[in-house]
Amino acid sequence: MPQTACYYPRPTVPSDFHGLFRFDSGDGRPRVLREALPPLTIPCPTTGRQLRVATIEANTSAICPECATLGHGGYVSFDGDLRMAYACPGCRRLVWLPGA
Repeated sequence: MPQTACYYPRPTVPSDFHGLFRFDSGDGRPRVLREALPPLTIPCPTTGRQLRVATIEANTSAICPECATLGHGGYVSFDGDLRMAYACPGCRRLVWLPGA
């Protein structure tokens, strides 16, 4: 008789990193890591217009502008848009920073 395997999904905490980052706490320290195949664009939070991703920096020590906690988050910048977003491991979402 063939053996069947039963797979249970790993419990996850919802995040809103738009596929750019993933939350990790494997060593007990919450942080965000870059996804292996991030999307080329993500939607603007105010207009819905697709913004082309320029750079992604992950596991960077910074203070979140939203929750004011020190963490190992990530930054994403965009082509043709002066804003950046910070992926906070505490908030577990992208926090949009105002452009220059």
